[in-house]
Amino acid sequence: MPLVRSSLLALLMVGAPALATAQSLDASRLTALQARVVSLDRETAYVEAITKIQRLGKAFGYYTDKGYFSEAADLFADDATFQWGTDGVYKGKARIRELLTRHGGGSVKEGPGLPFGRLNLRMQLQPVVTVAADGLTAHARWREWGLLGEYRKSATWGDAIIEDEYLQQGGVWKIATRRYYLNFEASYQGGWPALKPVSGDWRSPVAAEFPPDQAAPFQYQPFPAVFVPPYHYANGNLRAIQSRPPFDPPKRSDDRLGKLESLADAKELQLGRVESVRAIENLQDMYGYYIDKGQWQQAAALFTRDGSYEFGQGGVYIGTVHIERALSLVGPQGLQPGQLNNYVMEQQVIHVSPDNRTAKARWRSDVELEHDGKGRWGGGVYENEYVNDHGTWKFSKLHYYVTFWGDYDVGWVAKPFPMDPPSATVPPDRPPTVVYQSFPKLQVVPFDYVHPVTGKPLVEEK
Repeated sequence: MPLVRSSLLALLMVGAPALATAQSLDASRLTALQARVVSLDRETAYVEAITKIQRLGKAFGYYTDKGYFSEAADLFADDATFQWGTDGVYKGKARIRELLTRHGGGSVKEGPGLPFGRLNLRMQLQPVVTVAADGLTAHARWREWGLLGEYRKSATWGDAIIEDEYLQQGGVWKIATRRYYLNFEASYQGGWPALKPVSGDWRSPVAAEFPPDQAAPFQYQPFPAVFVPPYHYANGNLRAIQSRPPFDPPKRSDDRLGKLESLADAKELQLGRVESVRAIENLQDMYGYYIDKGQWQQAAALFTRDGSYEFGQGGVYIGTVHIERALSLVGPQGLQPGQLNNYVMEQQVIHVSPDNRTAKARWRSDVELEHDGKGRWGGGVYENEYVNDHGTWKFSKLHYYVTFWGDYDVGWVAKPFPMDPPSATVPPDRPPTVVYQSFPKLQVVPFDYVHPVTGKPLVEEK
């Protein structure tokens, strides 16, 4: 959502001497208004930085997809570092360029592009971006889904978590540090369910041919082992899901300064709503990362005290304690070895209320699962509601409508799975709000928004 900058700051700064000398104006009001506008400008820069960083990360994916590895490396600072799994750390743009080229199947000598039959799709998804208070550095967590291979030779799935650090140089954001935590690369045939535990040195062939500049700071094991890449927003850092608290603009006088104060009120509300979109994106993406690793307590803490959670036909759970119990139906806190629970948050459509107090959003979630040694595909749609709790956004209602579950090996068409009924061991507080069936039945999930062009609601045909 683009921000249209107001001329308010320029008007105040240029007109300040005249305003200050006018006998009818209150100097203290003017001083307060000037300080407020400076604060609004700073917050605008914060939101714009998040947008630019998201664009930077997504551009990386599009460049590497097609073998433009020099362009991808140019997104990094000159002295940037890139840690690839347990391979080690590569330093500087030239080394990063060659690293990306070798992993992507390109050619350092022949230039951009991929050879015939090479597939290197590396989708950059689910960003959680936090910008430092000084606006000069930032962090982000990304998920990468990879579709890799060579025509008639190999087809591979990839799954990784990325933790980035960024810096701003000359007004341009660049990647300063990238830590790429590979979770697995699995053959398409058999998929992740066929992967066996890895022991000892599991560095990639690229590391043997192209040694890193520095050893990886620590070692970990890929799936089916469980490894949680460190969160940059851990330890109670709520800045990522905060916005301006709701406020009711006061009545202003009709003098010139009063009109400027009213304009500042309107711009503050506008900015707050744009901040809220980013905060809600981070909230939902954090939820996805916690669910991935079975961190039910952390996920439940993202809800209001009386929030509700509903998954498929499992019924409705009310309150953070009951929501945590509902989430734990998948298993105990923390995933077990061999358990995969990837819920990717995608394709968000977010609408914040005019007063910046509540919001609604629709998301898609594609799912990779493995439970009890059985690999599954899944997918569905979230229709969620959120509350601005004194500046911190939380879930007030999370509702996941299952579109399909299917067996990995034979696919969702040949072997779709039905949804689970309400649990008998951890019964819900209320029955399902909507009774429906997943694929092969078609369930149109009600849209919380009207058509963005026609302004008409979607009417499902009976």
